[in-house]
Amino acid sequence: MKKQIYFLLIAIFASTQIGETASIGLTYNDCGISLGNSRRLTGLRINAIDKYVENVNGVNLTLWIPDKNPDFIMNGLAVGLVGVAAGDINGITIGGLGVAADRIDGVALGSVGLGVDRVRGLAIGGIGVGGDEIAGLAIGGIGAGVDNLRGIAIGGIGVGGDSLKGLAIGGIGAGFDIIKGAVIGGIGAGGNRIEGLAIGGIGAGADDIKGVVIGGIGAGGNSIRGLAIGGVGVGAHEISGVVLGGVGAGGNYISGLSIAGLGIRADEIKGMAITGYCHARERFSGVSIAVLNIAGELSGLQIGVINIAKNNKAPFKVLPIFNYHK
Repeated sequence: MKKQIYFLLIAIFASTQIGETASIGLTYNDCGISLGNSRRLTGLRINAIDKYVENVNGVNLTLWIPDKNPDFIMNGLAVGLVGVAAGDINGITIGGLGVAADRIDGVALGSVGLGVDRVRGLAIGGIGVGGDEIAGLAIGGIGAGVDNLRGIAIGGIGVGGDSLKGLAIGGIGAGFDIIKGAVIGGIGAGGNRIEGLAIGGIGAGADDIKGVVIGGIGAGGNSIRGLAIGGVGVGAHEISGVVLGGVGAGGNYISGLSIAGLGIRADEIKGMAITGYCHARERFSGVSIAVLNIAGELSGLQIGVINIAKNNKAPFKVLPIFNYHK
């Protein structure tokens, strides 16, 4: 039995060395069993090094590092003891080390990694997964990097790319330029624009946030419209919606409901503020409940121990219990 396997391997390697299309086997009209570098086959194909293969329908087994196969269309099961390289793959692909292809529709597994232009289905890389476009599920033991992701991406350490529509989870961090969906990072999560949910174990932030942003310590950005929660604090140039800061919240403009354990400070605050210390440097409009309330210009009601409305006339600038200006 061992001798038979030995001579079989010799035949496969020998056929590969004879020419790019050299092969032996039981075939009729490119159907059957082929040993060697046949360019087209429907059935079972076993070869040492795939080179300039055109089409295989069925099962393709590659024993060594594949060569150039830019036009290779694989339909069925492709297994590479070292790796798999093809143009288009439809079905299941398993690479001992990795998989490289222009397009995969189906399932792709690489013990080290996967590099694919476009995947529709499931892509798993022991270390990482990288591609231009993935629609489905991408899992990288260490990380996953995708330009355009529609679906779910999971990276043991991190996940990142240009555009996300779906869910991205990174053990340490996750970040995309544009996020429409949910992004979760064990330490941090962020991007340029978030429409949906961003959660970071330590922090979460983006330039423009529409939705919910939660940071274990802090949450921030340039513009937040929705719900922002920071275990310690929340900060942004402009905040509209609900702001919850364990210690504090601040920015240039805050509108909506603001709650912070210690203090809230901004140039302009509009809505309702509940905190220990509320300071609207320029203007406060609405209702403020705090131990100390300070407003450069008050248009509303202050409730607290000390209430300062700088636009009120003496002796109503500083009042206990409450202060009011229409």
